[in-house]
Amino acid sequence: MDTRRKPSSMAVECLEIFHGIDQTAFRMLTQVLNREVTQSLMVIAFLLSMETMGMSGILQTAIKKEGWFMNSLAEDCVICLQCLLSPEFSGFLDKSRKLETLKHTLKTELTLYQVHRMRSILLTIIPDTLSNIFSRILGNVTMDAVWLEYQRNPTRLLGFNT
Repeated sequence: MDTRRKPSSMAVECLEIFHGIDQTAFRMLTQVLNREVTQSLMVIAFLLSMETMGMSGILQTAIKKEGWFMNSLAEDCVICLQCLLSPEFSGFLDKSRKLETLKHTLKTELTLYQVHRMRSILLTIIPDTLSNIFSRILGNVTMDAVWLEYQRNPTRLLGFNT
């Protein structure tokens, strides 16, 4: 018997309303910009984690801009996520690389080195965001994105080599 508490439909509805901006950003990444679902989930998780750390308004600012801005922001996030995967700040990453789109969104300078210094915090917050929030706020939106990606390229999504 499953003894875990399930959120009430009202709680889920409130979460969905509260996270409407996050859903819009995810749809923009997957449906408008045709980015991969998994990568888009990680980008949103990274941005929500940054917001959790007090850098608020990132997604709200991003969805008000044009698609190229969101795409550029996603590219900055992917670079940051790659940086977080390395336990040591490796030499192939440019220590002084500026993350221009994130800088514009945050209204403060941010380098890869600074992101890497936040590694332990982010690597705690990101999985928590993925497991505790996404399953509730992006359930239907994620399924829509997966279906759209399947329609575009079913062999890749199913893992077949062609």
